[in-house]
Amino acid sequence: MTTTSAPAVLSRAGLVRTIAAGVCALTVAAAGAALGAWLGWLGAPALPSDAAVLALVQPAAPDARFTTVARHEAPFAYEHTPGPMTWLIGDDDYNAGGVVLTAGVSPQTLRAGLAAQGWHTSDDPDYEGIAASKGQWSVWAYPAEVDGSPTDSRVAKVLAVDFQRAEPGLVTPLTAAGFLLGLAVGWLLGRRAQRHVLAGALLLLLPGTVITIGDLIAARFLPADVTPPALWGDYLFFGIRALTTAGLLALAVAVVLGLRRGPRPARD
Repeated sequence: MTTTSAPAVLSRAGLVRTIAAGVCALTVAAAGAALGAWLGWLGAPALPSDAAVLALVQPAAPDARFTTVARHEAPFAYEHTPGPMTWLIGDDDYNAGGVVLTAGVSPQTLRAGLAAQGWHTSDDPDYEGIAASKGQWSVWAYPAEVDGSPTDSRVAKVLAVDFQRAEPGLVTPLTAAGFLLGLAVGWLLGRRAQRHVLAGALLLLLPGTVITIGDLIAARFLPADVTPPALWGDYLFFGIRALTTAGLLALAVAVVLGLRRGPRPARD
């Protein structure tokens, strides 16, 4: 008959708690990074008027005729007016605000013109286009349909020029601070929170956590002049928003139950 010694059982329990604390730390770190990015974007400037945008872009291609096809004022928001279902389960159109223009000009012609106007430029091979930045503004140009939607360069009718805000300087340090603070807070929560409720909370938050950490990594490989997507937007995507809301509520319950029970004895 095989028996398991008490120290082995305690050691296994300690390992489980350590793994749970690590997963909780990464989960809260991702949320902390998203919160930091959101705080950094609060100081983003208002978009210039359509005429002012045209005045900034037109000198790069003086012979091209630019047409404004879309405008979204908010730095990051749902593109279409959200209703009750959007607030409940999210939507797939949460994106950066900007002014989209179209013109019959090649990406490289526009890039050369922007560079001559003092813009810093780079290739955007994922969309067969170019990116540029100057001060607090950025431009992303790509082959498109006449409505400004991206398409393959072989069937493109125009070049879309998406004029956006550049990422504010505070976003990166606040994102890093939020991630590191989240690691510490999440580790403590993972050691103190009620274990079974915590497991459910982490499972509900898993989709948003994985995508957010993936976006954190992917942002390091974007062209230098491309404005990264909203890091907190992953939690607002269709379906994930509902899971995030439920997960945060469950996490709060796990913390309250853990605090009411008090600290666990230090047996491991």
